[in-house]
Amino acid sequence: MKLIESILTAINSLRANKMRSALTMLGIIIGVGSIILLVSLGSGARTEITNALQGMGSNLLIVVPYKLDLSGNLMQQGSPALSVNKLTMKTADEIGRVIGDTKRVSPVIQRQSVVTNGRKKFYGIINATSENEFEVRNIRLARGRFYTQTEVESAKRVAVIGETVAKTLFGDEDPIGKYFVCKGRKIKVIGIQEPKGKTLTFDLDSFIWMPVTCGIKIFGTTNPNLILVKASSTEMVDKDAAEIRKALSKHLSSDEFSVVTQSDILSFAKDITKILTYLLGGLAGISLIVGGIGIMNIMLVSVTERTREIGIRKAVGAKTRDILIQFLVESVVLSLVGGTIGVILAILGSKLYESIFHFQTQVTIWIVLLAFLFSMLVGIFFGVYPARKASRLDPIESLRYE
Repeated sequence: MKLIESILTAINSLRANKMRSALTMLGIIIGVGSIILLVSLGSGARTEITNALQGMGSNLLIVVPYKLDLSGNLMQQGSPALSVNKLTMKTADEIGRVIGDTKRVSPVIQRQSVVTNGRKKFYGIINATSENEFEVRNIRLARGRFYTQTEVESAKRVAVIGETVAKTLFGDEDPIGKYFVCKGRKIKVIGIQEPKGKTLTFDLDSFIWMPVTCGIKIFGTTNPNLILVKASSTEMVDKDAAEIRKALSKHLSSDEFSVVTQSDILSFAKDITKILTYLLGGLAGISLIVGGIGIMNIMLVSVTERTREIGIRKAVGAKTRDILIQFLVESVVLSLVGGTIGVILAILGSKLYESIFHFQTQVTIWIVLLAFLFSMLVGIFFGVYPARKASRLDPIESLRYE
């Protein structure tokens, strides 16, 4: 019963000084809310990356023309801007022979460029690829068709476009059979990619695909930016990657190419988001500490203001332990109320962020419980000294206090 009475007394004390209590809780509210919101954003980012990679299939290999170290040692990474691209169309053919199936290999010449339809413009990513690209990357169409091997061999000016490209260039019109202009050349739309939405605020429907031979003529290069390889199964990914590295290392140095898997990229992305989440969470934790210092200051003021009350309680039989518990409970209640408000604001904030930026957030029960526990510990830690000071006041001196 004494604990319940202490809690009720603490609540009454908070209600008696609403403005002071609200300002005191502000640091706790900001700290708890920030931690939950940042962790939920980090969890959402990892989920978005995982879904994006899984959407491409779980057995994709990527060959790039520079050294790419995803082991966590960023200082050892080669720079794509400074590397000379030694990948060629023959490299793609060689990889096809190594894995025993050229249909599972697609060289990609990738460029960012402005495409137009009259006065309408769109700045997007153009992938000039072989006809194998759509199967290798698990791309599905909403309508229309993919380009064929014959169209690739004849450098036909055709393209498959994303939904965002279609809406920007053609509005409500059906783009199939219509043309857009890229680098002064008219390209015919033959297919529309099935909508994929956004990942990490990046629009997955802003891509344009065209035959690799068409891309060679438009962009004036025969060197692919990357070569995509689809392993026959998930179990064969590591084996195929090792065989490709062995074959390419015969005529390329270790700084001139890398073979990475989706699991490598996913693991690297998760490590980065985890580090950022912990870092930002630690910064938000500073707000909790500041809030705890604020609680300690206010509780010290409260002890001074209620010195006579403490003296009277001791005079009528209250023990040192009773006074200690009373003020410690007040500190914890103050911290928990602030934590509760912070949790509510964080949940509302995450929903608002999702609706505005269309970015998935994940507020998990464990982070909410952890935030509550942390706010309670802050209340206890920073409330001990004021409570101890109150409990040690001399009753006679307290009664004389003005």
